[in-house]
Amino acid sequence: MRVALCCKEGLFCEALASLLDHHGSFQVVANETNPRKLVLAAKEQRAQMLVIDSFELQPIDLQFLLGARAFGDFVIVLIVNDVDRESFIDIPVDKLVLRSDTADVLFNALAELGGKVRLTRPYVRETRSRGFGDPNELTRREYEVAQLVAKGLSNRKISVITGLREQSIKNLVSVVMRKMGCDNRVQVALRLTHGVAVQQSDSEEEAPAV
Repeated sequence: MRVALCCKEGLFCEALASLLDHHGSFQVVANETNPRKLVLAAKEQRAQMLVIDSFELQPIDLQFLLGARAFGDFVIVLIVNDVDRESFIDIPVDKLVLRSDTADVLFNALAELGGKVRLTRPYVRETRSRGFGDPNELTRREYEVAQLVAKGLSNRKISVITGLREQSIKNLVSVVMRKMGCDNRVQVALRLTHGVAVQQSDSEEEAPAV
């Protein structure tokens, strides 16, 4: 499993990288303190998992890292202090791990998530231009919203994470459901979980209400 680390605290990050590298099942391919540099390095090194330490991580940095899932095949593990755990409960990461947890707890969490890594993202269109490819393919922004819908988040919470107006999110969710041929948000989650390809519908039905 190819792992990219994001830590502000140098010694902690070096220790974490050493633990993962010596485990045998994980390979640390990027180690950055800057979230944007981390995402670029993770994409370049084909990392499959982002392990992020929340220490001194700004909310805007965390939002950026969560949004980066629309641009790479990442699962995200967030390491938090025990006292801060409650404030991160609603953050749509794939796993929360406490700093007080043992190395085995971290290893087990990463191994569990390893089975959920998708090697391809069939819905994402590589260009933002209209008029190319299957019209039912999702744009990057639509895929990002679909991921957050699949996490069970409301339009309001998605609006906070993406920085878009709530009405814009409502419109995007309607587009996502129409393109994916889904009648509700649960079906969106199932489609993303199982990687079911979206086929163009024979009839132009109106997007379901969200």
